[in-house]
Amino acid sequence: MKPYSLTPWLMALMAPAAPIAFTAFGALVAFAAGTEACVATASNPTPRGVVVNGPPPPPLQEERPAPPGATAVWVNGYWHWTGAQYTWIPGHWENAPPGQSWYGPRYGSSEGTFFYQPGGWKASAVRAR
Repeated sequence: MKPYSLTPWLMALMAPAAPIAFTAFGALVAFAAGTEACVATASNPTPRGVVVNGPPPPPLQEERPAPPGATAVWVNGYWHWTGAQYTWIPGHWENAPPGQSWYGPRYGSSEGTFFYQPGGWKASAVRAR
């Protein structure tokens, strides 16, 4: 097994007019020369959901009635995207699936494009003791 295994393009890049000894500095220079076109940029993650025609209207004010049972979970009213327009889904009580919590829909925008991500039930976070 060779102590250093370099690809042919890297060997060609490092090949001088006269032979020189391979050093760690030479490897660093070769690596830097080979990666000068690589640019890492920070970007926002791509929003999830569906593209919609704009933000939802402001939430409607609702009164929360008494829960129908001890295990009922209140789901706040929200604007749901139907594919053509927003429709108000009134707040209501639901029985949560075992080990799950409700999360409401998310609305967002990126570079002038609006997104809607529906809410739903998801596994509850396990809390460390």
